[in-house]
Amino acid sequence: MTEEVSRQMKRGWTTRDIMVTAILSIIMGVVYIPLTYLTGYLGAFPFINAIIIGIYFWPIIMIGYIIRKPGSALLSSLIAFLVMVPLTPWGIMMLSMGLLIGLPIEIAFLIGRYKFKLWSLMLAGIFSGLSYATMNLTVYGLINVSPLLQIAFFVETIVSGILLGGLLAKFIGDAVIKTGIVSNASTKS
Repeated sequence: MTEEVSRQMKRGWTTRDIMVTAILSIIMGVVYIPLTYLTGYLGAFPFINAIIIGIYFWPIIMIGYIIRKPGSALLSSLIAFLVMVPLTPWGIMMLSMGLLIGLPIEIAFLIGRYKFKLWSLMLAGIFSGLSYATMNLTVYGLINVSPLLQIAFFVETIVSGILLGGLLAKFIGDAVIKTGIVSNASTKS
């Protein structure tokens, strides 16, 4: 089914594509708010946080998978995190987090040539996990722990990115595609 949807879609953006991306991103930004507080509280336990952080990646991967346009993941990420700027204690720093999550996902899709196979969604989760883990080495002070613990932290974020990011995005994205939102977005201007 996803191959048929991919063939139907054009590379160019339509106004409808932008609107669907924005609406889904705003909804995901609202969903992110309680998740941001949860991960903030778990900041004291970085290895537990690393296990669940992939849930942070799935909405952006899923929206990129649904819209299937170059740049959709990055745009989605920036919009979703912009929603959180006034509603979280981290404020404007949320935009850098949006870039930190959206850019690696977009790079993974580019490597997959925007074909949106399962492996490219999982690669997006891996890249986001690597980006998140690298940033948090300094944020959590993990640069000062043993190399074995650093490797464990990277492995946890990568596995979380694959399972809770890529696979979850695939399953939920397929369910959303079945609703018809994609065919509406891709066939009408």
